[in-house]
Amino acid sequence: MESRKAPCIIYFHEGFSPYLPFALSQAARSNPSARIILLGNEQNKIKGISYEHHMLSDYSSRHQEFVNSYRHFHPGCLEDERRCIERWIFLAEFVQKHRIEEFLFLDSDTLLFEDVRVLFERCHGYDAGGTPIFTGLCAFLKKDLVPDFADWILEQYRDPAVVQAWERRFQKHMEGERDEGAVIQDMALAMMFIRERRIRVLNLTQPKQGKMVDSGQFGRAFQHGTKETDIMIQAQPGAVVSTIQGGERIDLTAVHVNGYYKNHMPGLTGWTGAVICSFFRPNYRRNLKQLCIYLWNGFRFRYYLKKKHEMHLDLRKGCDRQESK
Repeated sequence: MESRKAPCIIYFHEGFSPYLPFALSQAARSNPSARIILLGNEQNKIKGISYEHHMLSDYSSRHQEFVNSYRHFHPGCLEDERRCIERWIFLAEFVQKHRIEEFLFLDSDTLLFEDVRVLFERCHGYDAGGTPIFTGLCAFLKKDLVPDFADWILEQYRDPAVVQAWERRFQKHMEGERDEGAVIQDMALAMMFIRERRIRVLNLTQPKQGKMVDSGQFGRAFQHGTKETDIMIQAQPGAVVSTIQGGERIDLTAVHVNGYYKNHMPGLTGWTGAVICSFFRPNYRRNLKQLCIYLWNGFRFRYYLKKKHEMHLDLRKGCDRQESK
């Protein structure tokens, strides 16, 4: 592989969530030469982990412009759904000010288990590589792609014709005329932008050369009993994570840990002193309760992962014996 500039990995998160230190710590572990950045605030400054902390307030010159033009066409909470879109406005200003051209942007509940330079090499020839679009995890290769996306978002909300068309479709949807495209959130906007600007995006959730990115599909067998379809294998915390598809073992470059499963993260990453100390923060009583939950569920998930690893080794040994006969 050709040498290239150290990769840039960017997370966006407000406030402190117990899973955030696990994601940052695992990113630093799997990518020791990368520039790991958190766009956050005072509440999530975490000591002892190798990363850069940047204040969102320093990249908010266009934030109010977006808030003033925003219209809510989503049945979900206004603050949550709008914030998902707002992060692109902050991110665009950040990468422009720091002259960052290529970078990986990912949700703060996504764990990295491989040097992301391999992922960037996989995306060569594309404008970006996502899961399958910009949201969740995306490697941006085309210069100014995120700033262009942020400008495009603002243009849509400032265009009365566009907003009126969205409003009509959304009202009909809420009245019972089913139309998923009427719900406007960051994923819908990303899909519109990609189609309109003909952005070439590689779907990283599809296996290639024995590797893929998990967008939240795998590992659910631990709780839901879907053992035949959702399998996750890992020899030890922080090591390569794999799944089985079509009888073949596929390595997971990244694992998106959704919803309730966030408190299973320690099973995949293990613990460090910095991660443990991060729980002793303001609201420490609530966080100590979370610490107990993460300890217990992390232990249970670790047992599941170890068991799956041992089962896979036994199967491989059995296959090797059969082949040798």
